[in-house]
Amino acid sequence: MKNLSYFPCERNRYFYGKLLSVDDFESEQKYMNDKRRIINRFMHGCGVVCGLGVVAVNDDTVSLEAGLALDFAGREIIVEKPVLERLTDIEGFSEEEGTDSYLYLCIDYSEYEKNPVYSVTGGSSGGQVCHNKIAEGFHIYLTGQEPEEVVGADRYYEEIKTVYRGSGIRISQVFPRYVKSGGEFGFRLIVENMGQKLPVSFGYELVFDCLKKDGKKWMKLIFDEREQERANRYEIPVMLQAFGGKDVKGTATVREGSFWLKVGDYTIVEEGGRQERTESVVRIVQEDIKQVVRRQYFEHAMHEIISQNYHQSIYLAKINLTKAGNAVVIEDVEQMPFGQYICSDVLSSICERASEEERKSLGRRLSGAAEIEKRKADVREKSESGFRAAEGTAVLELGIGGLAGQTFFSKPIVHGFGPGNIVVLTGLIYGDNERYLRCGASGIFEEACAVQGETAARIDREEGTFVVGIRLSEPTTAERVKIRWTAFRGGIGRTAEEEMRELYLKPDMVYLSLREDYTFEAVLKGGADGRVTWSVREGGGGMIDENGMYTAPYVPGVYEILAESAAYPGLKASAFAVVRDTHRERQREEKF
Repeated sequence: MKNLSYFPCERNRYFYGKLLSVDDFESEQKYMNDKRRIINRFMHGCGVVCGLGVVAVNDDTVSLEAGLALDFAGREIIVEKPVLERLTDIEGFSEEEGTDSYLYLCIDYSEYEKNPVYSVTGGSSGGQVCHNKIAEGFHIYLTGQEPEEVVGADRYYEEIKTVYRGSGIRISQVFPRYVKSGGEFGFRLIVENMGQKLPVSFGYELVFDCLKKDGKKWMKLIFDEREQERANRYEIPVMLQAFGGKDVKGTATVREGSFWLKVGDYTIVEEGGRQERTESVVRIVQEDIKQVVRRQYFEHAMHEIISQNYHQSIYLAKINLTKAGNAVVIEDVEQMPFGQYICSDVLSSICERASEEERKSLGRRLSGAAEIEKRKADVREKSESGFRAAEGTAVLELGIGGLAGQTFFSKPIVHGFGPGNIVVLTGLIYGDNERYLRCGASGIFEEACAVQGETAARIDREEGTFVVGIRLSEPTTAERVKIRWTAFRGGIGRTAEEEMRELYLKPDMVYLSLREDYTFEAVLKGGADGRVTWSVREGGGGMIDENGMYTAPYVPGVYEILAESAAYPGLKASAFAVVRDTHRERQREEKF
């Protein structure tokens, strides 16, 4: 039953008196299996459906978790329960293989005969032992070879080209197959560490035809692993623009002699040396790209799937190894190195929901950044003769209400004046259409109010923020309460010299793409020493060097850039970087 061909589709025709043989029953099973496997392969694809994680149990043992996969012929690979195996006991491992820096753990469909019985009709002596059943199972093995081609849906809209492979690394470019005429699009530079222990750096030039970068028909790509957080795989997005035209071929070619590569301090490939020609091709179209991809799939999928009847394993994990004396031990395990997953309808629905929530969250963060920018503008407009003011409303969530004496607090609020002394006045908003604002103690005015209590503010003079709070004087069933605040800053507690001294950043708000660089400028007024120390408030919010050059992270969000005077303690300033995944946002816009 290991047939790899779905056709011809023939089933038994039954009639009275028909003599059924072994071939007839096997034909019956083949027909049903082939029809199910056709659906699996054409409707679902090839790869892991769920489970099949690989976990390092100790230095030389891995556990293959239970799960389900579909192989390249649509056959189900089922692991019913976890399997514990030592590397030395898995097929493909040898002392020579073990000295490599990594091995891949692969899985295949397998079947075997079981349940032996005695057949009285077979054999020259009148009988023989035959197996009564065929059990479907799996076969795992280790290999140092990578797949020549990964079967997946990505090939219909992306093309992967290898720029360089060797010295324990692989450098690839992933270009979309189709781009919109005259529009922007992104390609990905992928750097994979396949066991190289020393930091890698390289560079090369791309020459474009019918494409451009910042108005130029060429660009230089530079990568230095020492500037990255150490990982086994790096993915750097790069934005380009396509020329206008209809059904035009755009190309990005590695300029001959431009490629160079260093491992640590050792030069592996010198600039100007011979390098294999690498050319990525995109098709510039005026039609909707989704329609083009859909049409290409309908036209070519039948031939491609049927022609892919050669053996293709599913690569479950990349096991990185290290030599410890005479033994080979597991350093770490990288799951699904070639992304051979199947996205089921259930998973698609979950991902769609998660994408919607991510989009809403990003929208809220961007709205918050816009509110901060507006608040700073208000502060600048109201700044006269050294006196500045800002105002806003804090909404405190009470949930199902509260009891007398219970307190509720807001999150930290940025007033925009920076560190130092400020005064914050608070008032409770109430009445029809929020007509009234009560400042001070409760009980003096007797108007009806859903929430009775005293408000206050706690100011953090170092961080430049404050928190608004309320203590209920009576029980309430209200779900929320609004508190209006006004912040003032003048000459309170400051000398004339300190009052004149001011530090601010130019600009105070920037919008960047993932991994984009931008240099902030710190401006000091009323002081001679303008040295500052730079930092990013959020962990994982990017990097900034001593010159104020900020590099955005790989994760979208709103991040606060901090500058503190080196000569005048306590004098600080901040700006905000709104980082967006413009490539993903564009994909979502096209999708919706």
